[in-house]
Amino acid sequence: MRKTFNTPYKEALRERILAASGVKRAGLVLKGAKVLNVFTRELEEADVAVQDGFIVGIGAYRGEEEHDLTGRIICPGFIDGHIHLESSMVRPEEFERAVLPHGTTAVVTDPHEIANVAGTEGIEYMLRETEGLLLDVYVMLPSCVPAAAMEESGAVLQAEELRRFYDNDRVLGLAELMNAPGTIAAEDGVLSKLEDAARMKKRVDGHAPGLSGKALNAYCTAGVASDHECCKKEEALQKLRRGQWIMIREGTAARNLEALISLCKDPWASRCMFVTDDKHPGDLRRLGHMDWIIRRAVLLGADPVTAVLMATLYPAQYFGLRENGAVAPGYRADLAVLTDLEEMRVERVYKNGRLAAENGRVLHKGIPSAVCKKGADGLGGRVLSERVPFVPHGSCPYAGSKAGAGRRYSKGHSADSERTADKGAAGTMDTRCRFSARGGSGQRYRKTGGI
Repeated sequence: MRKTFNTPYKEALRERILAASGVKRAGLVLKGAKVLNVFTRELEEADVAVQDGFIVGIGAYRGEEEHDLTGRIICPGFIDGHIHLESSMVRPEEFERAVLPHGTTAVVTDPHEIANVAGTEGIEYMLRETEGLLLDVYVMLPSCVPAAAMEESGAVLQAEELRRFYDNDRVLGLAELMNAPGTIAAEDGVLSKLEDAARMKKRVDGHAPGLSGKALNAYCTAGVASDHECCKKEEALQKLRRGQWIMIREGTAARNLEALISLCKDPWASRCMFVTDDKHPGDLRRLGHMDWIIRRAVLLGADPVTAVLMATLYPAQYFGLRENGAVAPGYRADLAVLTDLEEMRVERVYKNGRLAAENGRVLHKGIPSAVCKKGADGLGGRVLSERVPFVPHGSCPYAGSKAGAGRRYSKGHSADSERTADKGAAGTMDTRCRFSARGGSGQRYRKTGGI
C-alpha cells in the first residue's frame, strides 16, 4: 500500500478547501458588505470567507470569527508599483505605519537612492528591514548606480554586484533603466544586467522620457517592459503601441495624473497602473497614498472601478504577483474596506486575513528594527534614539534633486525642532538610524531622515 505524507502546505491547503466547501467554518468571515469584483467590474453582495490568510469563498458563510461590514465595500489592497521607499525619509517600519491605514498592502521599491550612497549595503538594508513587515515590500534592483557617469556617488554597481540579489524571492527584477542611450547603443555593461534579468525571467522597468521612433524600438527590444516618465498622452500612446506598460506617476516630486487621465479608460487602462515614485512624509500625512491617487483620478473623471483596478489587479498582473490584486478564492486576504467608491475613504485594512488598521490607525505593533541598534547598524553610521512626528506639508527639510548622488539630503536640520509638530493620523516617524556613505573623497555623510 502506498504511504502518503502530509506536508504543512498540504495540511493548510486541506483546511482552506474544507472551509471553502462549507464542511468546516472559516476562520474569519466578513459579512454584509459589497465585494468589488475586479474581473467582471461588479459589486456583489456576499460574505468573504478567509482561512489561514487566504480568501476561500465568496457567498454565504459562517465563521469562527465574524465581522459585520454592512454598507461597506471590500476591494483588494492597493499596490504601489514604483516607489523609492527611502524618499519617504523614514525607516521601512515607519513607512508601513504611514501607508497601511490608507489601504496599501504592497509596494515595489527601487532602492536606487540608498544604493547610490551606500552601494550593496543599502540594498541589503532595505531587504533586511522590510522582511518582517506586514506590508509586502518587493524590490527592483537599481540599474544605474551612479545615475550618470559624471556623478559622484558612494558606489558603482555592475551586474556582478547585483547578481546575487536575484536569489531573494522578493526581488522582482531590474529597476528603471535610466541609461537609455547605453541600452540603445548595446553597451556591454548594460547588456550584462539585462542578461541576468532575462536569465532569471524577471521584469525590467524603464525610464526613458521622450524616447520614440527607432530608439524606442531598440529600448523595447532590450526587454524594457514599462515606463513611468510620460508627461503627455501622445508619448504614453507611443509606448503603449510598442508594448510597454505605463506607470502613471502621481507623487510628491512629479505629478502626471491630470495630463494622462484620459488613459484611465478602455482600451488603455488595462496596460496602465498608478505609482508614486516619490512620496514625502508631509504628503503621506496630509493626502494619503494610493487611496489619494484613486480619489483624485475619480475627481478628474475616471470610472471608480477602473481606478481601483489600476492600483490592484493591473500592477499585480504586471509584476506576476499571482496571489494579489483581487477578492476571489485563492487570493491572499489583503483587503481594503471602503465607505464608498467615490470618496474612497479607507475604514479598515486586512492584511493576510487579520485586521491590520482601522480608522487611520495601525493596530499591530511594529517589528523592531534589526539594524537600528547601537553598534549594529552595519553602515558605519550613527544611531539616534529620538522619535519625531511627521513633518507638516510644505516644511520638509530634505527636499533634493533626484539627479544628485543618491538624493543628497544635506540641508541643516534638527530633530528637536520637529518635536512640536502635531502627531498625525499615522503616528510618529522613527528616525533612529542614519548612515554615512563610504568612498570618494573622505567620509561623505548624507542625512536621510532615518534611512
